[in-house]
Order: sequence, then C-alpha cells, then structure tokens
Amino acid sequence: MKKIKYYLFISFILISLSVIMFTIHFMVFGQALNTAYYSIMNLCFIPINSLVVTIILEKLIDHRSKKERIEKLNMLIGIFFTEIGGKLMHYIIVSDKNTSDFNFNFEDLKYVRTTLTNHDYNIEIDEIDLNSIKNLLVENNNLLINLISNENLLQNQTFTDLIMSIIHLRDEILFFESNTLEEVSKKHLENDILRVYENIVIQWVFYLEYLKKFYPFLYSNAIRVNPFLFIKKEQY
Repeated sequence: MKKIKYYLFISFILISLSVIMFTIHFMVFGQALNTAYYSIMNLCFIPINSLVVTIILEKLIDHRSKKERIEKLNMLIGIFFTEIGGKLMHYIIVSDKNTSDFNFNFEDLKYVRTTLTNHDYNIEIDEIDLNSIKNLLVENNNLLINLISNENLLQNQTFTDLIMSIIHLRDEILFFESNTLEEVSKKHLENDILRVYENIVIQWVFYLEYLKKFYPFLYSNAIRVNPFLFIKKEQY
C-alpha cells in the first residue's frame, strides 16, 4: 500500500511539472499550437523510449547484476574449498580403490572433468578417517550454515546440492558416532560419503575452470596443492 502511494505521489509530481513547464512555455512564447504540436510529437516517441528503458536497459542491468552474483558465488566457492573442500576431498580420495585413473594433465581441464564424470567411484569406508571428517565439518559448521543460507547459492544448483550432501554427511557421522556402527550403518554412511565425493570433485573442476579463466595465478596455486597430486605422491 505504501508503494502504491509512493508511485502515485511521484506520478502526480511529474505530471504537475509537465503542466507547469507547458504553461511557462505558453506564457513566454505564446505559441499554443506549436507547443501542442511538439508535445504530441514527443508522445509519439514514448513507445520507443519505453522500449529502450524497460527492455534494453533492463537487460543490461540484469546482465550486470547476474554477473556480480556469479562473482560473489565463486568467491563463496573459493572460501569453501580453502576451508573445507580441499581437506575433505583428501580424506575421501585416499579410500578410492581406483585412484590409478587419476593421471591428470591439469592444463586440459575438459579432459579432467570428463574423466571424473566417468570415473568408477569405489571407496572403502574402513580406510577413511571419519574422526577427521567429523572434526573438519563440526569446526566449520558456521561456514556451512552461512553458505546454505546465502541467496547467491540459487545461481548454482550443483554447489547447493554439494553443501546439502555435506551437511547430511555431518549429521550422519555425528549420529553413528553415538551408536554402534553395524554393517548396514556402515553401508549407509559409505553411500553418503560417496555422494559427497562425486559432487565435490565435479564442483572442484568447475571452480578450477573459473580460476583458470579469470585468475590464472590462483589457478596455479590450486593446481600445486590439489589433492590428486598429493595422493600420487603418497602412492610412491
């Protein structure tokens, strides 16, 4: 209701200004016919002006706004991988029985993404340090909450699904910690970890592609400390 009153007030002011200026023009020049002629001519161009303002300018503003939101989202993704993602990937990758597939040339990120998309994810939960994962997620609980509550996440469904799966994994680990981890429970937890694993590595490659395009120096740093190279060093 307040907005309607506001718009009515603004409309009244603008119309009043037009009437006042028209009156002043008539009083000074006394050419009512010419004034009316040019006024009507200006009205003829209102549809074109509306086209420019409501469509073209609006699209430009929306494009810029979307670009800013994506930039903010990638900043959040960067914080996530710095604080949580990199360590979490390492904790999980060590249990993958098929790490021999991870012979990557990180100059070709398209190949890396294709390989990870088609990879046979086969983890062994007994080789995963669940306590370290629990501590990592509990210590960064506030960050996870802030991420999932950030409206910029709506721009990236993949990352949203990743955060949701990590929060679910945290809850499951805390639950199973206070209960006997039977074979059925272990399998359930293993599936939760596998879901996080598949989501996080793909999102990580998307993030690398962004860094390589816009921040090459950050991309170089990310490659030097990436968890796949670290696993290869451990194997040797």
